[in-house]
Amino acid sequence: METAILPPFFLHLLVTAAMGLIIGLEREFNTHSERAHVGGIRTFTLVAILGYLSGTVANNSVMWVIPFTILGFFLFMSVTYYYQVQQERYGLTSELSMLSTLLLGVFVSQGYVQESLAVVVVMTALLSVKEQVHGIVKKITEEEMFAFIKFAVLALLILPILPDKRFGPEGLINSLELGWLVIIVLSISSTGYLLLKFVGRRGILLTALIGGLLSSTMVTWVFSERSREKPELSASYGAGIILASSVMLVRAFALSAVFYQPVARLLAVPLSVLLLLNLLIAFRVYRLQKQSGETPLLNPGNPLDIRNATVFTLIYTGITFGMYYARQWSGQAGAYLTGAISGIADIDAIIISSAKWAAADNEQTRLASSVIVLAILSNTVFKAVLSFVRGSGELAKTVIAGFGLILAAGLAWLFLFV
Repeated sequence: METAILPPFFLHLLVTAAMGLIIGLEREFNTHSERAHVGGIRTFTLVAILGYLSGTVANNSVMWVIPFTILGFFLFMSVTYYYQVQQERYGLTSELSMLSTLLLGVFVSQGYVQESLAVVVVMTALLSVKEQVHGIVKKITEEEMFAFIKFAVLALLILPILPDKRFGPEGLINSLELGWLVIIVLSISSTGYLLLKFVGRRGILLTALIGGLLSSTMVTWVFSERSREKPELSASYGAGIILASSVMLVRAFALSAVFYQPVARLLAVPLSVLLLLNLLIAFRVYRLQKQSGETPLLNPGNPLDIRNATVFTLIYTGITFGMYYARQWSGQAGAYLTGAISGIADIDAIIISSAKWAAADNEQTRLASSVIVLAILSNTVFKAVLSFVRGSGELAKTVIAGFGLILAAGLAWLFLFV
């Protein structure tokens, strides 16, 4: 029989002390230069231990100890803050951190060890990025602030009140699920917007990757136009287009895994091969980018593109119904046709629709994965055509050569395993 090295009390005491030490180390490092900082390593460690001891005593039927400890500590911190104000120091960050540290000690005493450690990680990360956060806030525009408020209203007020009801043939569509899709699309789009705005103008390679979070088709459109303006960089722009498309492959796997993991497992091999081809071309991007400091300009667009999310939801709904009726009328051929056509317009919608279809009928898992691959290849062909029509000759050569390998690998998988 295995025995613990330390009794639970001492083990949890060490964990509590370590949490207080981590938070205290961060506070002392970032506030030691201030005229009067609230506390450092020793203070925060002792506060965490105080919370742990009060919770331990409360576990022995003296429950009033916890509220009295918290109340007394709150009064103590109020007096401390009043003194800090007299010294013309008006921040509350350290005071709130110390109160949170006390509560973490209490949580550990109640058995919430892993949850407390997760809170420590979040707290330390948030406390340590003060300058970065302030720098970002200074760059936020009024439009972006209102976009954040709109997103909060949609996610926290409107989404919870949507009815959890199904409609359509066989209950294909759920209104609450559609609401979640809108939130997911807005989250992805907003994340891409922020990354593109704050770190996306550092070169073709990084811009292609971040731009791919928004839309690899958008990257294709912009880079193709830029290749006509800067023909000497056409190869780099072409490789950037292919690299942005690699994000599409990662997104395809992630979405299929979220909605039905067996589909994701079938897609793992073909998508990995396609991704490897993209990464090999990325190496070429890196070498070409070292020869040029050129940084393409991608407009981040709308910080909260509700219209785009709504269009996506409508496309998703249309594809869902389209695949249903296509299967009823034409069987597998109809499903493939739907995937090929919808892949031109939107990859995410056909991925989600196919994965949910397979989840409802697991005998169609292989067919659903094949439809997703076909949609990816359809989207790839469209971007190749777009590069040929809008871009320079050198860009078209690079893109068609790169996408040619991807299309060959994808078609080979379809012929061998379908």
